[in-house]
Amino acid sequence: MKNVKVLRALESGPKTIDEISEETGVPNMEVRRYLLRFAEQGKVESYQKEGKLFWKIREEDETEKEFRYV
Repeated sequence: MKNVKVLRALESGPKTIDEISEETGVPNMEVRRYLLRFAEQGKVESYQKEGKLFWKIREEDETEKEFRYV
């Protein structure tokens, strides 16, 4: 379950694809594919800092929870 490893790696905070790959042992391209899939599902998001792309688990805001089932 490599996808679970990728998500668990982000539980300790934002990381780059290289950092996730190193921590999980999953190749960079697979990590990238999982992250893009998770982003489509709204589970993770990315941001740029100091020229690097970081990924983190997306925090739900209260408005989203309220209107989820409308």
